[in-house]
Amino acid sequence: MENKSENWFENWFDSDYYHLLYNNRNEAEAEVFISNLIDNLVPEKGTKVLDLGCGKGRHSIYLHSKGLDVLGVDLSENSIAMAKKSESQHLKFRTGDMRDPQGKEEFDYVFNLFTSFGYFESDLENIKTLQSIFLSLKKGGKLVIDFMNAEKVKSNLVHEQVIQRGEIDFIIHKSVQNNIIIKKIEFNHNQKAYHFEEKVQAIGLQNFSEYFKIIGFQLLSKFGDYQLNPFDVTSSDRLIMIVQKPVI
Repeated sequence: MENKSENWFENWFDSDYYHLLYNNRNEAEAEVFISNLIDNLVPEKGTKVLDLGCGKGRHSIYLHSKGLDVLGVDLSENSIAMAKKSESQHLKFRTGDMRDPQGKEEFDYVFNLFTSFGYFESDLENIKTLQSIFLSLKKGGKLVIDFMNAEKVKSNLVHEQVIQRGEIDFIIHKSVQNNIIIKKIEFNHNQKAYHFEEKVQAIGLQNFSEYFKIIGFQLLSKFGDYQLNPFDVTSSDRLIMIVQKPVI
């Protein structure tokens, strides 16, 4: 079964198998990270937040529990359908493409968490995404990008592994081609063979810094893990950046 769409993420993120493969993600760790972010940013109650690439909305829900007015946006219709079950007056969800503005000077903060960036084929699309975020932020608003530390990932790449989820064995092949980390996912279920791919650009701090300069963002802080320790290009697991839209 091959992908039906030119964009790999449109089919894979909307697949039940995607959620099955990644059902062991550490939600407690994610909540600690978000709590640390909130302690660092100190947003006022009712602050308007865009959770861009929100998936099923678990992290949007947690952000809302901290007193924030949250809109979660994701390309996956299935994920948003699940997220909408948790909607309330100050917690909303909708489908959308992160390359498109989600409002004009509407949000105080935009969160793009857990490597929800770099899915596209070119720097131009990355820049377009950041331009759209820039337009959606109020003056002085801040963007938080939580990305993998691409240099460490490339240096420690596991080229093949098998992950078992129930009766399904997911066979994972990883490679780096043209500075894109490619993960091929193959498995059989109900006598059918399936094949999906994930492609994420190996974007480093220097690349992001160049993007920010083009857009007009100011890089305020960078961290290397969910405890917000300093970033080190060789040892850090994450590249977490806080950037700001100019006040004037």
